[in-house]
Amino acid sequence: MLPGVTVTATQTETGFRRESVTDGAGAYALLNLPTGPYRIEAVLSGFRTFSQTGVVLQVGSNPVIPIQLELGSLEDTVS
Repeated sequence: MLPGVTVTATQTETGFRRESVTDGAGAYALLNLPTGPYRIEAVLSGFRTFSQTGVVLQVGSNPVIPIQLELGSLEDTVS
């Protein structure tokens, strides 16, 4: 993954959210999340937003969610 990506975990039942930004090596951690179902989103300017639903956290689990960002569309502005 790339550095500077904002990764957000949103618990789908309650709306609880936690964010993290990837470090220089592209790593991130979202610590101390309550158990339950989540939607994971990753955003970086110039790339399409990554979104994955159905991630269920359980007690004692440490899931690794592989995130792949695809280049977004380029837009030109002429004035």
